[in-house]
Amino acid sequence: MSKLEKYLAKAQEPVQRRSVTVTIDGEEWNVRQLTLLEERVCFRHAVDREGGFDSYKYNDARIVKATEHDFPWNSKELLLAYRAKDKFDLPAKLFERDPEGYLTLLQKVNEVNSKAKSEQEVVEELKNSSEPTEKQVTSVGLSSTDGDDLPTS
Repeated sequence: MSKLEKYLAKAQEPVQRRSVTVTIDGEEWNVRQLTLLEERVCFRHAVDREGGFDSYKYNDARIVKATEHDFPWNSKELLLAYRAKDKFDLPAKLFERDPEGYLTLLQKVNEVNSKAKSEQEVVEELKNSSEPTEKQVTSVGLSSTDGDDLPTS
């Protein structure tokens, strides 16, 4: 099976994610592993206009993305009740009086994602794949292996 066939087949498969359940304030929360795209959304949400990174926003976004299948973060009533501007603003407000609950939920998000591969690890794995690939072509139409024989200008 070629790489193309392999990934075409994977596109049709349901995504299997690890998940854990944690009890906070008498309620069960189902926390699932984040996808690569969800991690990107969380990271983008945490970067401000000047390029600074806000780890609190990042953690809040990760909590939302890891639990939104199980909890209605976009509920208009909930957003109004907590005076939140959006769903990513809710975790800190929702758990303001229960910081232990917030910490427990964040720990579970970290735990379920601890074995997940980072984007860099995925890229490196693809680069180092042992399957034969088609001839790679550079922007000038030469294969990446042909460049060794050419003089540089």
